[in-house]
Amino acid sequence: MKTAIFLNSGRKTERTVSADKIICADGGFDICPAKPDYIVGDCDSVHNIPEDVKVYRHDPRKNFTDGEAAVYLAKEIGSNEAIFYGVTGGRCDHVLGNIDIMALADYLGMTARAEENDCDIHFVHADEGTPFTLAVGKGRTVSIIPHGGDALVTDSRGLEYPLQNLTLTSHDSRGVSNVTSDDEFSIRVVKGAVLVFVNR
Repeated sequence: MKTAIFLNSGRKTERTVSADKIICADGGFDICPAKPDYIVGDCDSVHNIPEDVKVYRHDPRKNFTDGEAAVYLAKEIGSNEAIFYGVTGGRCDHVLGNIDIMALADYLGMTARAEENDCDIHFVHADEGTPFTLAVGKGRTVSIIPHGGDALVTDSRGLEYPLQNLTLTSHDSRGVSNVTSDDEFSIRVVKGAVLVFVNR
């Protein structure tokens, strides 16, 4: 099941939303272009909630974010794919926390990607068997950034600057601003995890 999760970035999404269920993390309701199935959070920044939307309300004095609670709810209702909106565009500390929320979705067994107004972000963990493949068109700017430590990419296809047996480290910018040389590109991550940014 595909679930859209709206986070509170403060800017409305310009993307078309296609999902089986929609969860808004508190103020994510304000950027959501469709009626959600659930709202989760302490409800300190959301207003005019429709009466027939299920609300999971938390105490504001908590040790997790509303976005994190939304991810756990997505898992609880049987989601295997999480599409995030509102990951970027808000406070810088929230952006970093939202990236970690994408990692949480991956950890819980869901594929995780963000559809932002200016880019797509895919969370890709190590998988020795299957390369990560995307068809985005030739000439697109793609950045591959390690998450949570070093990441080893053993093979790539369809990129102007190949990644062959390359360790991407958390203290350099080696994977930033690659370019697709074909309509489709792929990478094989065999250690760690990466964020794949595709600029629109």
